Amino acid sequence: MGRNLIMAIDRSEDGGRVIAIVGAYEHVLKSRVFGQYCTGLKHFRRVSSRRKARYIRFFEKRFTKLKEVLELIRIVQTIDKVNEIIQIHQPALIIIDNKLAASIDYQCMILEDSPKPRYMNDLITIADNLANYFRLILKNNPRKYGEKLKLFEK
Repeated sequence: MGRNLIMAIDRSEDGGRVIAIVGAYEHVLKSRVFGQYCTGLKHFRRVSSRRKARYIRFFEKRFTKLKEVLELIRIVQTIDKVNEIIQIHQPALIIIDNKLAASIDYQCMILEDSPKPRYMNDLITIADNLANYFRLILKNNPRKYGEKLKLFEK
């Protein structure tokens, strides 16, 4: 499957660990449509605390469009599950959270904080937003976690 699939993996931890995995084909990531759908997305840490609630609503709406162009969307809680998904999809490249890199055994990886093209930064931003979104759901309303997973995963 993964000849030119680019995968981004990001972790969010605050009480419970949530790992988001997103992937798309390179030609889709380089498309104008993908760039337009990513307009306004920010790394979750860079959103001020008083604007986080508004940003989460914005992200939910924006994600309905992003879901159309992403090939893979998974939310997991263990490294074993991450490695299993990687082995199934065999992506051409993985952009990975620095804290997870040592736990993943794959040859074609670049770290989240290394320089890379904008479309790759957009992909890791999507993974970051998803990981934080589901971390907050797990922390604040765990009953909704499974219900939200069904809406977001692909």
